[in-house]
Amino acid sequence: MSSVVLAVSAGVAAAIAYGAGTAGQHAAAYSGRADAGRLLELLRNPRWLAATAGDGLGVLLQLIALASGPVVLVQPLLILALPVAVLLRSAFGVPAPARRELLDCFVVILGLAGFFALLGEPHRGRIIATAPAAWTAGLALVAGLALLLAMRHRAPVPRAVGFGVVAGCWFGVVSVLVEAVSVVWIAEGLEGFGDPRGLIPLVAVVVLGGGGYLLVQVGFQLGPLAASFPANLILDPVVAVVLGAVLLGEQIPLGGVKGLGYLACLAAVSWGAVRLARPPLPSGVCASVTMDVS
Repeated sequence: MSSVVLAVSAGVAAAIAYGAGTAGQHAAAYSGRADAGRLLELLRNPRWLAATAGDGLGVLLQLIALASGPVVLVQPLLILALPVAVLLRSAFGVPAPARRELLDCFVVILGLAGFFALLGEPHRGRIIATAPAAWTAGLALVAGLALLLAMRHRAPVPRAVGFGVVAGCWFGVVSVLVEAVSVVWIAEGLEGFGDPRGLIPLVAVVVLGGGGYLLVQVGFQLGPLAASFPANLILDPVVAVVLGAVLLGEQIPLGGVKGLGYLACLAAVSWGAVRLARPPLPSGVCASVTMDVS
């Protein structure tokens, strides 16, 4: 099996695992509270624990994908997690998707397919150097904490959106650091992490990855899926693709009208993602209720 085929296969499998985990975690975590007071209670919730195991499988598959293919190819595949979450939500007591939602799934997949058609077969770039890894992770951490601090007194739903934004950006940064960690591990084992070349990206992956995961869970508690998940889902691959091109030297063809094509694909995916993340409503209920900020 070629490396690209392995990367795509593992990336799609990771998206399926993440989608199943997302459906179960949000069903277990959502409370609409203004704080994250139930976060520790989730550790005793069998449904949340089972869904988290799905996330663990997704992480493993994502690492395999990133070890086999470029970031600009692998991370966008994770957008498929949202259609998967919608299609699997009936297993967690939520009504099965309606025809409109199936159409929205098609729009997301169509936008993603358009991106890959424009991208072609990208080549893998270089491993990120120690200094850029440190600066990138540090700036992401400071900017994310500043945004969270600025939104600490906002209503639950806007705070959930902010958590999704920060988590998505942090996950995108993690994706460009993972290969540096794996290279050190394969070449030198644990001893390699005693050197800044291995220690800095490892600490960054643990802090940003773990922090992003906690933010996702808190966002699930504070607001409906439409509040936190689309921002997380879209910003993760966008940040990863930009950093993959800038820091790793991965090639993204931009000639002709391809730049406009990428924007059109992003618009389609974003539009479908926001619509899909809205919870189903009883007939006669206004959709704006799901995003009520009061």
